[in-house]
Amino acid sequence: MEDTGLRPLPQNRLLRGAYLMTQRYWGHNVGIQSAALSFYLMFAIFPMLIFLNALLGMLHMDVAALLANFDELLPASVLNFANAYLEYVGQTSSARLLIFGLVFSIYFPMRATNALMRAVRNAYHLGPPRSALRHIAKSLIYTALLIVTIILTLTLMTVGEMLLNYAIVHFHLPESAAELWSRMRFPVIAALMYLNLFLLYALSQDTHQPRENIYPGVLVSLGAWILVSLCYSFYVEHFASYSLVYGSIGTAIVLMIWLYLSATVLIMGAELNATIISLRKERWSLH
Repeated sequence: MEDTGLRPLPQNRLLRGAYLMTQRYWGHNVGIQSAALSFYLMFAIFPMLIFLNALLGMLHMDVAALLANFDELLPASVLNFANAYLEYVGQTSSARLLIFGLVFSIYFPMRATNALMRAVRNAYHLGPPRSALRHIAKSLIYTALLIVTIILTLTLMTVGEMLLNYAIVHFHLPESAAELWSRMRFPVIAALMYLNLFLLYALSQDTHQPRENIYPGVLVSLGAWILVSLCYSFYVEHFASYSLVYGSIGTAIVLMIWLYLSATVLIMGAELNATIISLRKERWSLH
């Protein structure tokens, strides 16, 4: 049963779960863990942008069209910053810069993966990994899967549309089929994101966990991340004035806050799973 101190727990299961989640947030220092994770994510972005710029160049993708697909999830200032950075890197690209981007596109995402895995293990009360070598191997595997997922996502969002337009013009593909794919590609991307986060939660364990101990937090995390991103983007565009307060670093502040909120949502997904397990065990003990 969850240790909640001297204060009695609410009898309502929903309120009981919310109370335990709040206790877990403070007791497991989720705020500090989210700050560490957002730090690594911040440093992972720029090398990855360098590497993606080279990849987009080889695949002849339109960077502006690609970034336009994220206009609802991310504030315009962040998208403009990313676009400008990609254009700058494209003008100053070199083999050395490409190697730098590739190396640190693996190193910093791996550090972010380790930070998130530690947070997941902390949520499940697992303690240190039983085998350090196995944990490193899992981190490498997941980092590789993360990079593949990003490439597949970019492909679905850009190359897929290009191929559809080509098929419409040269093979007389019905426009209704092209429109259907344009709608279906986002559920496919959502499925990829679900699989990626599910594997992260699963790989963080020492032993096999039943699916019912993993998928609720994954679904809630993805839904909450989309909602938080939409709300934060709307807030920044219509109410916040970070550029007036922070000047030229306002965009970086906006990006850091979004990364922090995203990290918190991902960690709390694991805490939700652990809370559900705790409530389930409590109910079984009463029967």
